[in-house]
Amino acid sequence: MNRRTMPVTTALAAAAALLLTGCSSDSGPDDKIEGAGQEESSSPPSPKASPTASAKVSDFDLPDDIKVEIESDETGNKAKDQILKEQAEGLMARQRLYVDLDPNSPYLTRYYADEAREFYVAEIKKSKSAGRTITGTYRYYDRKVEQNTDDRAIVTYCEDRSKAFAKDIKSGKTLKVEPSPEDFIRNTATLRKTEHNTWLVQSFRGETSAKECQ
Repeated sequence: MNRRTMPVTTALAAAAALLLTGCSSDSGPDDKIEGAGQEESSSPPSPKASPTASAKVSDFDLPDDIKVEIESDETGNKAKDQILKEQAEGLMARQRLYVDLDPNSPYLTRYYADEAREFYVAEIKKSKSAGRTITGTYRYYDRKVEQNTDDRAIVTYCEDRSKAFAKDIKSGKTLKVEPSPEDFIRNTATLRKTEHNTWLVQSFRGETSAKECQ
């Protein structure tokens, strides 16, 4: 399978394509996973500071061959900016998950909950079994808090994976594919606030070949 022949599937099957076949997208058109309500677990190790991401989040000790660019998209609203900050940290944590391939990662329990967490646990196990990780550049932009209450928020954002690829762990070979409109994804994430005043991603969906992201 390659990106151009990827069918419209569930988010789980599409995400598997990223690391098992070298496809660069982890969500297909109208793919969706949903869930609600688990408690937050332990906090992750303290990452080192880095100016890599424009949103000024930490680099999570990512390898040199993985770059993450996140636009700040600050609003001037304290509550919304806090949501965007922690959502950006969650995006950084996602990359770290595919580096460590640890289903018990503290990065996973700190930034993801419910079906979003279950989704990544399943994908981490599949990727580890296949001996695949990630490499390249991941870019996130046009991030907006579309809705928010005291304990719930919906964030939409664009994602560019035209320079992101799967990599074979054993050989170190990058599984490159040609850039495609499918590399541009419009994502919608649902977050909830914990009793510790931190935000976790509960569910997300993504639409590939999103014209508004190109």
